[in-house]
Amino acid sequence: MSGGPSDELPPSTLDLLDALDALLAEARRVPFSGSVVVNDEQLMQLVDRIRLSLPEEVVRAQQLLDERERLLHDTRERAEGVVERAQASARELSERVEAHVSELTRRAQEEAAHMGERAEAEARRKVEEAQAVAERLISDHAVLRAAQERATSLLREAGDRATTITGEAEGYAREADEYVRSVMADLEERLTTAAETVRKGLTSLATPASPRKRHRGDPRS
Repeated sequence: MSGGPSDELPPSTLDLLDALDALLAEARRVPFSGSVVVNDEQLMQLVDRIRLSLPEEVVRAQQLLDERERLLHDTRERAEGVVERAQASARELSERVEAHVSELTRRAQEEAAHMGERAEAEARRKVEEAQAVAERLISDHAVLRAAQERATSLLREAGDRATTITGEAEGYAREADEYVRSVMADLEERLTTAAETVRKGLTSLATPASPRKRHRGDPRS
């Protein structure tokens, strides 16, 4: 028993697309141009019917794509905020480290200068002591000889002491310089690691290729 008109199935999306194709094919062409004249009411009706005939999965897929684009946009904005905050923190850390290094350098230079001054004062004291001993013993030849030997010994000790103190001051300055280089190298490594991490995060947010469109006549439509 055949069904009545109410049993007819509604036209499929492909049928409606064929109708749209036929409407455009039968439209009157505008001379000397690639344009055609169509009935806009018929065209809008076909478009609305095609939109309503789309499978729910296609509509849902488009909604998911729109939501994905929105999430990617929000994620990019948050990533840019993280990058800006990281750069600000890096600049602040760099400024603090630079100030700390400058303070350490200043202290090392002051300490080296103080040690040099103390070494010179100690050497002068030794020389003055030797000269005083020599002057007290100068009246006797034998005593004078002893005084000269003592003075020579004191002068040698003073020179050795001055050399030692100066060497210690230079060593302290070299250690301070090595510490400064170590701190700056560590800072550079941390900033490089942070920048690399941010770049990898931004790369992972790249939009994948859109799904391929279905061809007309595909039985899956």
